[in-house]
This record gives sequence, structure tokens and C-alpha cells, in this order.
Amino acid sequence: MQKAIGKRQRPKLSEFHEEMTIENVGQGEPYIEKVRFNGGYFASIEEERLSFDDVVFKHVRFTNANMHGAEFVDVVFDTCDFSNVQFQHAVFHRCEFRNSKLTGTDFANAKIGHTLFNECDGKYSNFSFSGMKEVDFTSSQLVDSDFYECHLKQVRFSECKLDRINFSETDLAGIDLSANTYEQIEVTVSKIKGCIVSKEQAIGFARVLGLKIKEE
Repeated sequence: MQKAIGKRQRPKLSEFHEEMTIENVGQGEPYIEKVRFNGGYFASIEEERLSFDDVVFKHVRFTNANMHGAEFVDVVFDTCDFSNVQFQHAVFHRCEFRNSKLTGTDFANAKIGHTLFNECDGKYSNFSFSGMKEVDFTSSQLVDSDFYECHLKQVRFSECKLDRINFSETDLAGIDLSANTYEQIEVTVSKIKGCIVSKEQAIGFARVLGLKIKEE
């Protein structure tokens, strides 16, 4: 059962959404609001920066689409496929990604606020240089993902797989990794002060610091 965590705001959705076909998105109308998409394949619209407000996407495939600079406010993505989608410099505010595929998805330089990633497959995803505030990653795969030089504020990871995640040059002060699993992660030693880990995970961090663990 999903619980509200911290101060993250949930999407504000209307009671009624007009049904729209995803293939028609961007044809003369860069601003889409109060719409529901159910199924279909989204093709890239490179000449326009689309804005979505109060929108629900369910079972939509965005595979390989270019969404550079797009803006999403009060948007829910339910069981969608974003494999290799380009979200560089995109904006997400009060959004939810539920049970969606984010393999190789590129969020570089994105601004992500009050957003949930729940039960998502984010292997090889890229969040480098992004700014995140009040963001929750829960029960998700983030193996081999990249969080290089991110600005994290009130970002929470819970029951996620983080093996080989890259946090290089990212300040982890206040970030709680104790409820997640990983064997190896990449961090910058000068930026791990204040990071919260379990006793078992602390041994791994000790090795990163060059300490030798004496076996009893």
C-alpha cells in the first residue's frame, strides 16, 4: 500500500478527463490539458515543446521519443514505456510514474519536483545534472543508473535496487539509503557526510574510504 511520505504533493487531477488519441498529440496544439490517453504510441514532435497539465497517460508507449524541454504539471503515467526517451531539460511538477519502464530514459538537466517513481524499471536511466525536490523513488529498479552531479533536496529512496548507481559529485547529506539494496555504488567521498546507511552498508562505504575491514 502506497503511503504519503514527507511533503510531496500529489497530482491535482480533475474528476473528468476528455479521451484523446495519443497519435494526435502536438498537431497544432502544443498545450494539452484535462485529457486522458489510454494506449497507443507517441511519436516525437521535435519542432514544439509540449506542455501537459492535468493529464493521465495509461499503457502509452513513448519509446525513443524526443520530449526535450517538455513540461508536465499534475500528470500521471500509469504502466507506460519510456525506453530511451529524451527528457533533457524537461520539467515535472506533481507527477507520478507508476509501474512504468524507464530503461535508458534520459532526464539529464531536468527539473523534477513533488514527483513519485513507484515500481518502475529505471535500469540505465540518466538523471545527471538534474534538480530534484520532494521526489520519492519506491520499489523501483535503478541499477546502473546515473545521478551524477544532481541537486537533491528531500529526495527519498525506499525498497529500491541501487546496485552500481552513480552518485559521483552529488551531495548525499540527509539522503537515507538504508532501506534499499546494493552491493556497489559510486560516490564522491567528500560528499557522503550525513548520508544515512545501514550497518551492513556502512562496511561498503568504509571500503570506499580505503579502510580495511578486519574479519573477526
